[in-house]
Formats: sequence, structure tokens, C-alpha cells
Amino acid sequence: MSPIMVAARLQGDAKVTRKAWSTCGVVKVHLWELSTGEVIILRNVGGAFETPSKLNQSFDELVNRFQEKTQNRVFTPDIIH
Repeated sequence: MSPIMVAARLQGDAKVTRKAWSTCGVVKVHLWELSTGEVIILRNVGGAFETPSKLNQSFDELVNRFQEKTQNRVFTPDIIH
């Protein structure tokens, strides 16, 4: 099954409430906060998606962690409080 289909199954009936992307070189990480409070993380390395997973960490904590890493750029269309 493709990683995008796995992410859709992980999402289930939950809505995506916020999104962010982190890039460093050829690695792009997608973070999707769900209405359940969980976060789906999907990594794209050199154009190939890896299997996504669901995390029980807060979206804000994950975004902050990626921002604190050197050479990481984080984009989010949503305001993070």
C-alpha cells in the first residue's frame, strides 16, 4: 500500500486541523495535526515517501523541535500559539 494511502487510513474520520512542513536538504517532513490531537508524520527523502506514523506528541512541540534543529526550515500556514 502506498504511504499516502497508509496516512489516509491513519487519519480515519479525524479532520486535519493544522499542517506544517520541514525541509533540510533532500528530506521533507510533513506534519498533520488531527482533530483527535494526534499528529501524522510523513517523510519524503529524495522524492520517495516513507511509511507514515501517528504520534501522540503535540503539534506545537514537534514544530518547535524541527525549528530548533540546525538547517531546518519549517513552514506552516497556521498560526501556532
